[in-house]
Amino acid sequence: MASHLPRLPACQLCAQKKTKCDNSRPKCSFCARSGIECVIVNPADNTRLSRELIDELEKREKLLASKIRALETESIITCDVPESFSPDGSQTLKSVNASPPAARGGAGLGFVARLFDDADWRKSHASLLRTLSNAPDAAAEASIAPCPLPSGPETQALFEKYLSWSHIQSPFLLRREVWELHQRLFMNATRPEDAAHHDLFRAFLICAIGSILPYSNGLHRQHPEGYYHAALQYLGPQCLTRGLDSAQDLLLVCRFGIYYYIGTSIWDVIRLCGRLCIELGLHLKTDDEVDLLQAQRKRRVFWQFYMIDRYSSTTLDRPFLIDDRDIEIGFPVDADDEELERASSSIRTLDQFCSTHNPGSRSETTIVFVSFRLRQISSRIHTEFSRLKREQRESSPTHLLVGHVHVVLNKLLQELEIWRRNAPTVAEPSCLYEMQEWYDLLHARERLYLVRRAIDLAPKMDGTPSRNILTILLKTALETIEQYYSLCKFRRFMTHTRSYFHMLFTAGLSVMYCISVSQNLTPADLRASSESLLHCQETLVNMSGHLSDARAYVAVFEALHHDISRKLRPQAESGQAESITRELHMDEASLASLPDMYRDTFLQATAGRRQQTTNLVNNPGLSSECLDFDGSLVNPSHVDDAAARYAMGDQLGDGGTNEYPSNGNGDLINWGFLTHDSLWNMESALGQFAYGDPITSGFWDGFEF
Repeated sequence: MASHLPRLPACQLCAQKKTKCDNSRPKCSFCARSGIECVIVNPADNTRLSRELIDELEKREKLLASKIRALETESIITCDVPESFSPDGSQTLKSVNASPPAARGGAGLGFVARLFDDADWRKSHASLLRTLSNAPDAAAEASIAPCPLPSGPETQALFEKYLSWSHIQSPFLLRREVWELHQRLFMNATRPEDAAHHDLFRAFLICAIGSILPYSNGLHRQHPEGYYHAALQYLGPQCLTRGLDSAQDLLLVCRFGIYYYIGTSIWDVIRLCGRLCIELGLHLKTDDEVDLLQAQRKRRVFWQFYMIDRYSSTTLDRPFLIDDRDIEIGFPVDADDEELERASSSIRTLDQFCSTHNPGSRSETTIVFVSFRLRQISSRIHTEFSRLKREQRESSPTHLLVGHVHVVLNKLLQELEIWRRNAPTVAEPSCLYEMQEWYDLLHARERLYLVRRAIDLAPKMDGTPSRNILTILLKTALETIEQYYSLCKFRRFMTHTRSYFHMLFTAGLSVMYCISVSQNLTPADLRASSESLLHCQETLVNMSGHLSDARAYVAVFEALHHDISRKLRPQAESGQAESITRELHMDEASLASLPDMYRDTFLQATAGRRQQTTNLVNNPGLSSECLDFDGSLVNPSHVDDAAARYAMGDQLGDGGTNEYPSNGNGDLINWGFLTHDSLWNMESALGQFAYGDPITSGFWDGFEF
């Protein structure tokens, strides 16, 4: 048994005699033979600790750990779900859903479940919770009718929009494929409606994706879903028999699913695409490449599948279709199609081309490498923390877990920093994917995912993790909110998606959790958290105007936000007057150094805060209900009853005062990852609430309304 226990330092007697001290419990062999107490001395503070006590604590820890494992085994959720096979053939929907992400620890936001633990909150918002638990799927039926294919010039404009926007981030189609398709439809003698069904299917899908930004900007009349539903009319029984073309078609469906509901789970669609890729051997390295452009096309398709598979699987805490160790093929080469065509006459393989090619200016694959590399880091995050979770359950002592978590966390944070530093710089961005602000958001979002995994798995004292990891979580969540809030001001580049909503909702709840459990928050931390939560709620309300099925979740967010603001007001009041007075004294001291032309502006800017300080000093009994915890005076009548508003069917976001775009035009490669039934990767109470999974609809029964 001793060989499986942590190695202990030499005891005091063995150290004095300079003899070898073994790892036996409750005494080392020498002390046992001598019949004396075996004591270890901490050299840092000379405290004495009996090895017998250590042995007793280790036995108690082992006993408690076994009880926890037994309780976890008893609490596994089992559901009577009809057997339905998933595309990989090895798992059924029943086997996957029997252990949903919300029921598994270490995968998302289990720690935030304590936000719902407040009995007063549940009682005051009982009607809201009941409404949510019975909320129907808002996207169950398609409401947009199929439309005809546009004219030749209009289709050409949509194809060009596709190539100048979506293609930059997802170049799994060759440019020549897109224009050859357009030529077959409009340049030949036949009418477009008489073209092959596969051509029409792909053309409608490209139009659907290409029309997303123009439609959002009011520059295109046809709703993108009209093109998508028209494409489905040409989805024949041969849709999976075309090899690489079929894989590309499935990727087009997934790409459209980022923005609009596609009628099924993108996670299932991308796994079907992955099976095609594996059957075609796209993950394997071959030396018989002749056409460099076709070899490049295969690599683009495979790595596009990889990117979506990694994002959707990590979001849902579900297994990857293919392990990284089984992937032999490298990235596509950083070159334009024309370069590869010219080199095909003299070079046989892409690897040979890479060894002689010196990339100069940016090619059409440069930007997508950023996402490929980021998804590799996502894969390592998922793998590392899954390993830690498995070791924790099997044999690893709990008291050693915190060190392992911090080692993995620091290593992966460093990898993300290196990734961000190596992101390309585009002097004049033409779309969102070329903007530095977009890379900043991806960086913040991935760090938030990483810290969420770490904080879920790290040991906690009374439900609270270490101060260090809480600080990282708060900083990362605040940065994620502010990065997205800032990007929303780029109207012609941004558009809201459900994955963005998931990201922002998660970040906001993370901030609430941090300020709920942290004991050492400074007034600056509270102000920053308050401002970001206001930005988060404002953005979520705005998003719900475009994602109608998100309104229920916005109502819950508002209720939680109001509740936590009420709790924190006394904390903010205690240090607010002192903080404001100190700032104003600093302002007055530096006032003399300001040029005359700026002095009036300064005085106007600080007038409100001076009056606020006067009110606090002269009216110590000022009601905390009139003071928001960011230090601003508010009217208590302005606080909305989110439950009542939702129950009355209020159109959240209508008539608001948002100064940033209400629609937006562009995506941040956050894949619209699954059906509305499995939209959210949160855990425990929060996971079941936001996931909207009908197989767990009885979860709310556990609450005492």
